[in-house]
Amino acid sequence: MTDGGRAKKKVGRRAVPAAIARAARPAPTPPAPRHERPLRNLWIRPALQRDRRAVAAIVKKYRLTPGFDQKEFRVAVHRGRVVACARLRFLGDSYELASLGVKESYRKRGVGTAMVRACIEAADGQVFCLTDIPAFVERLGFCKVPPEKLPGELVKKARDWCPSGTAALVHGGNPVAVTFRLLREKCEKDMGTTHRALDKVKISVPRRSHYRKVAEDFLSMAKDYYSDARHFFDRGDLVLAFACVNYAHGWLDSGARLGLFDVGEDDKLFTLAE
Repeated sequence: MTDGGRAKKKVGRRAVPAAIARAARPAPTPPAPRHERPLRNLWIRPALQRDRRAVAAIVKKYRLTPGFDQKEFRVAVHRGRVVACARLRFLGDSYELASLGVKESYRKRGVGTAMVRACIEAADGQVFCLTDIPAFVERLGFCKVPPEKLPGELVKKARDWCPSGTAALVHGGNPVAVTFRLLREKCEKDMGTTHRALDKVKISVPRRSHYRKVAEDFLSMAKDYYSDARHFFDRGDLVLAFACVNYAHGWLDSGARLGLFDVGEDDKLFTLAE
């Protein structure tokens, strides 16, 4: 539509000059600087021996805790180059997140966040962290913890190595990995108890008794379930292993309470009648 040689654009019932319409449009958002754009094709993996030099360079540049233990380090690789590293150090029953460093040209692109998340995913227990930038890890689920709650090794590190203003934080770890560890520990403990019970139990029913076959059947069922528990445990199927070992001990307890087994009055390994 034209009016006096000037183009107009309709907006509802009104018409405005095209130049005004263009001026009213919001300015396009400028692209983020290259160093702030999310990074694609980033690969985070356990460190290899060949990464030693690259990790040492990052650790030295940012004055992180020296040392390289291949089993504890993870690295971020982009286009074949190691661009970041982090250490998940085992402390016995918990971990320390340490030696987190990202090359300058790769900062503000999510690399550090990805490294922390990879470490947490691998942790089957609490993860402690000593840092002077607590806000960075707090947004990833870490919470501040009093110094007296730290493992003894980290208390010494905080006192001897860390500058003033360093905060102590803790994360619960990967809940799936934590559950898996606890279930594995429980299976190992229960299988040890049942193994000792099997070694101790003796059939107390006379050979010519009608209940002799019943006693032998109870003991056979206990041994078979214990064997199944070992099989499933070795395969990594902890749920079935846990079920089988408890069935095995259930047969032993039943036989002991019914008087089919002689267990020497042991009420630690067996559930005896009052």
